[in-house]
Amino acid sequence: MIHPYSHYPARAARHWPDTAALIDGDRTLTYSELDKRASAFANALIDRGFSPGERVALIQHNCLEYVVAVIGIARAGGALTPMLGALTEKEHAFIVADVDARFVVALTPAHYARARAIIRTPEDALGFGGFAGESDLSAPPAIETAPPPIDRPPTELAQILYTSGTTGRPKGVTHSYASVSAAMNFWAAAFRHTPEDRLLGQLPLSHFCGRAMDSAWVGGAALVILPSAEPRTILNAIGAHGVTFMLTVPTALRMLLDDPAIETADLGSLRTVVYAAAPAAPSLVERAMKRLGAVLYTGYGQTEAYGLNTLMTPAGHAEAVHLGGARLASVGRECANAQIKLVDAHGEPCAAGEVGEICLCTPWNTPGFWRRSDLDAERLRKGWLHTGDFARMDEDGYIYLADRKEDMIISGGYNVYPAEVENAILAHEAVAECGVFAVPDAKWGEAVYAAVVLRPGADASEGELIAFAKANLAKFKVPKAIKFMDALPKTPVGKTLRRILREPYWRGKRDHISGSE
Repeated sequence: MIHPYSHYPARAARHWPDTAALIDGDRTLTYSELDKRASAFANALIDRGFSPGERVALIQHNCLEYVVAVIGIARAGGALTPMLGALTEKEHAFIVADVDARFVVALTPAHYARARAIIRTPEDALGFGGFAGESDLSAPPAIETAPPPIDRPPTELAQILYTSGTTGRPKGVTHSYASVSAAMNFWAAAFRHTPEDRLLGQLPLSHFCGRAMDSAWVGGAALVILPSAEPRTILNAIGAHGVTFMLTVPTALRMLLDDPAIETADLGSLRTVVYAAAPAAPSLVERAMKRLGAVLYTGYGQTEAYGLNTLMTPAGHAEAVHLGGARLASVGRECANAQIKLVDAHGEPCAAGEVGEICLCTPWNTPGFWRRSDLDAERLRKGWLHTGDFARMDEDGYIYLADRKEDMIISGGYNVYPAEVENAILAHEAVAECGVFAVPDAKWGEAVYAAVVLRPGADASEGELIAFAKANLAKFKVPKAIKFMDALPKTPVGKTLRRILREPYWRGKRDHISGSE
């Protein structure tokens, strides 16, 4: 099997050679041009002694060179390790050492300086541009033709993806040629990508927006690359390029809806907006439906299984509203190619309405964790991926996320799931963001606290929000206190870092577990 990141762009160059593949500001590459530049990149790696199977770390910076590098690494037979550009030098150094990277590739002068600082041999830091001098991979290689295809078993290592670290030290999640190919084809088929489509790449291409990047190659669509997810830039790009498909996260979606420019923006080309990667409050989803129309999809995935495993379509959203809106808190129902079960603490299937751990069996499941046999034993059992995410399933098969195992609060013997409390508080018109977490409590063991960001110009007191929560939640779920903040701590891809919120309250407490005193 050829690495999917090499095969599908080459196939697109054969099928749609003159179709736009990448749009980056005023620069455009056709599929034919992209294929040639990726082959030149692969030859440049090979000229430097690169061998198939070695790992290459690539520091993310959203630009067309990033896509060229991704394809070129695969074409040389490498295992790609994309690293979010926003990470610290310490975090980059950890990943490079953990994967034993043969090369580190940078796309900006600042990242090139960092690459030289974190790799054992500075000469193995490579750049894509004149700033890298003799280590410039954009220089013409000695060989102009495409390198011979590297054929490997479907189980061959294709990628090592590092989690964004909501629980602490990041872990490397491996994907094979087969699992990557399955995920790419799911995204392209589920959302019907064609050469007429324009997919937006406004979030980091090393993470969630990588699904727009790689599935575009399957259907011959163009990727419109933006340097950031700034709302005004997104709105302008949708109108200017006729964007048809956009991936987003709830925080970015809220920011887009809050921008006054959305009232006059030309959004008529949009036919698909997928919001995922973090829970979305029903109130936010309803706002998006009213402004964007019947284009919203949502689903559940994770780095370990990054095809969507559940899906709710625009028709499902409309039905949810018709039924009263509660179902808008759902991530949809099991997809055709995914098998899902919820299990209790003893591994037994949960009844409808009972909260349990999500387990997945899909073609895009991770084969395992990079050099973490302990996680393989804990998370991969009898063909099932135990995700560490909690959820419940209703009688109709709709799945509602509860929380991560480590975020669950046990107060007075009751289980409290922060996402449920957050959604209740987010229904208040003054609240823009909310993060709920546990603090130690002498009476209850753990108490529920909330951190809140108010909408610009809005006003609400702690007492008002607690009273609002009491009207919508069981007593034991209501926050004991609310802290107002200018912004919540988040991962670079928009997930709230509850561990950062609770950390100050747990200093000196062992294992972050508290019992009633």
